[in-house]
Amino acid sequence: MKNTFGWMQMKTSDLKGARQFYEHLFHWRLTDHTKGEKKIPYIEIDAGEGACGGIAQDEDSQWIAFVNVSDIHEYTEKAEKLGAKIVVPITDLGGGEGFYSVFVDPTGAVLGLYAPR
Repeated sequence: MKNTFGWMQMKTSDLKGARQFYEHLFHWRLTDHTKGEKKIPYIEIDAGEGACGGIAQDEDSQWIAFVNVSDIHEYTEKAEKLGAKIVVPITDLGGGEGFYSVFVDPTGAVLGLYAPR
């Protein structure tokens, strides 16, 4: 794995508004799902070649880029040692999908990491 960007995730307080905007802007295929045990509303984005991102319900709105890594533990720990603040600890996506974490780097930028199971 070459540590490349592989997923874009939006979180928003207005899931319906985000859906309408991006569906009309880019003509993406958007599929409704739920995430986790709490069944949080989630929209999967397919830009024409399979799933490439998602939109999740949250209190604020922002896009987060995710870098594919081979070992989620190694890279999350390394980021922290280099001065990043972990804002979402390593989390199992369930269903055999893999793991992710999110950090704020020393410059204040947010970045996510993803590793397959």
